[in-house]
Amino acid sequence: MQSQSSVHPPPKIPLPASAHGSIQEDLPPNTMPREWKPTPSLDESYNTLLREVSRYDEDSVKNWRDDIDTLLVFAGLFSAVVTAFVVESYQWLSEDPTDTAVGLLMQISMQLNASQIVVERPPFKADSSSIRINCLWFLSLIFSLTSALFGLLCKQWVREHQRDTQTRTQGEELALRQLRRDSFERWGVSSFLSALPILLEAALLLFFAGILDLLWNRNHIPFAFCFIAVILSTGLYFLTTFLPTLTIPGEQWDEFYDNNFDKLSYQFICPFKSPQAWVVYHLSCKVLHGLSKLPIIPQTLRSSASRLYDRIGNIAADWSSFDLRVVRGFDEHLRPFTDSDPFNLKVYELRALEWAVTLLRDSPSMIPHLQNVLSTIPPSVAMSAVFGEWKYAMWGDVPPADVELRLGDPKAFVDSQMEGLGRYIETAPWPTISEPALHDADRIKLLFYHQYWMAITHRFEQPSYYLNIGSQQASLQKSTGLRFVIPFPVADALWMHEVPNVQKESLKLLSFFEDAWSTQWPGYDEGRHNRERLAFVLALSRHINTTSRVSILLTSSRGQRFIRFIHNQIISRRLYEPTDLLGPEVLMLEWTKSIIRTRNVGRLPQDYFPDIPLAGSRSNLTSFQPAGIHYSAETVHSIHPDNPAPVTSKNAAVISDATTPGGRRTPATANNGMARDSVMPGNAAGAGSADSHA
Repeated sequence: MQSQSSVHPPPKIPLPASAHGSIQEDLPPNTMPREWKPTPSLDESYNTLLREVSRYDEDSVKNWRDDIDTLLVFAGLFSAVVTAFVVESYQWLSEDPTDTAVGLLMQISMQLNASQIVVERPPFKADSSSIRINCLWFLSLIFSLTSALFGLLCKQWVREHQRDTQTRTQGEELALRQLRRDSFERWGVSSFLSALPILLEAALLLFFAGILDLLWNRNHIPFAFCFIAVILSTGLYFLTTFLPTLTIPGEQWDEFYDNNFDKLSYQFICPFKSPQAWVVYHLSCKVLHGLSKLPIIPQTLRSSASRLYDRIGNIAADWSSFDLRVVRGFDEHLRPFTDSDPFNLKVYELRALEWAVTLLRDSPSMIPHLQNVLSTIPPSVAMSAVFGEWKYAMWGDVPPADVELRLGDPKAFVDSQMEGLGRYIETAPWPTISEPALHDADRIKLLFYHQYWMAITHRFEQPSYYLNIGSQQASLQKSTGLRFVIPFPVADALWMHEVPNVQKESLKLLSFFEDAWSTQWPGYDEGRHNRERLAFVLALSRHINTTSRVSILLTSSRGQRFIRFIHNQIISRRLYEPTDLLGPEVLMLEWTKSIIRTRNVGRLPQDYFPDIPLAGSRSNLTSFQPAGIHYSAETVHSIHPDNPAPVTSKNAAVISDATTPGGRRTPATANNGMARDSVMPGNAAGAGSADSHA
């Protein structure tokens, strides 16, 4: 038998070298190897660059050619019409040969008749109306033909601009394209192309003026009809020319800087964009910029032309650049967020996603692509702004799985929400929102306040400094038609915040919820308000029954009084009774579990919470006074239909065990009841384990 010292280790056999890229070395643990992508060659890079540049040039040239072709067709038809009128009108500038012959015959007749005195005929002179009409129509014809002439020239210039020239290198080809583009702009060819339609439009206006002048001297009745038609046509023309400048969207920087969401709006852009409209906009900005340097004028300009005044410092290069600035208006970060920790809601992108989902959700091939895009925004934003399901983001956290289900199968999503306790959220009232929601300033305000409050709550250690809930509650209640306008996830996070001072400050929210429970208003709808109350009871029950962290509602006297206030409201408003839409038995069972946990964690006396009467019972309700009543809470009534008898605090938990969240009975043992009865009142740890067992 050999000793260990004589035993040699097995020889190491070298492994063959692996193929390039097949093994990733020096990767951190739990790190997936990156996909290897070959570096493109220089020729491939140049080809890709040239392809993108060519696509840009072709798009510009295509637009120019389309405009020129349209102009040539219109100029040809219009010139033919004007020519027909000019053929007749130019004869009015000279004497009619028939009139000359008649005059000569009359003069001969007078000479033969010696008794009559021969009168000299006056020389012919065209009347002023004929001169004006011919001037207008001939100018109109000249302008029309001139626009057609330059249209042909521009087509030649554009063709030469896009001519494919053989070059020695790809860099030389890129340089040639850039030289042509710069020269095109330097010589103003693009501006000249844009001005050609203006010349043709001027010709049309001159022709209209000649028509009116002709009819004024012939008969006033046709003149009146034609005058109305011309005024309407030219008025609409000038209106569409000035509207893009008059309705220019204003800047919203001040609203973002001050977090003033009440003034944010979905700003539309005027679609009447034309070369002449661009000239009006550009000249208006130049004039206002000059007037702004005067000492007195600026304040007047800011008040009377505030939207345009915001734009004079940075005039857009073209209409496309102007539109893009409007879209990027919601890119501003709100205070106190920074570029390293951004928060913004790109409303125009959300509206585009809302439209795309509505259009494409019935196409199975588009569902994966829509899911990928929606995954880039918070689920609560997708659920409320894209799908319009505001109440789910209002009463709880929205998991990504709900967004996917809502996109793929809306009916299955509703069915899943109607199961168990989720039905109380599904039947909660909708905010009074018009469609599409993001077009309304009130809906944008609601979205911004909700998401801003949630972002502040989750990202800052002292969120109470930035929350302005009290000043916005009444405004949001009025605009939404709801009483509960504070998203419950905000309160849930604050009441369980890891910083004790934040928890203490968050108790200020309780007065807002108490007001939402009690306040009535003109046009009050008790049934609608009760559905909100039931949704709040469910959200609060889930909050209290959370065992991972203890809420300050359970440990502070103010929070305990609030829970008792809600409990008394349930009894006084008879929310435990079935309605046409809901049977609240399962919810009342969940609420019973929450008050047991509150009593155990807070070490409250047995009579701190009153009994919940049986469903349909009217005993002791006519004289119920929540403020001054003294309750004997030795028993907690179960309102489950299978067990209508009142139960004591010892077996209330057993009944809770015996009923699933969906309302189905399951076997319960006496040992479970013994386990709950062994929890000491006020023992937070024991209460937590008891609740987790429940």
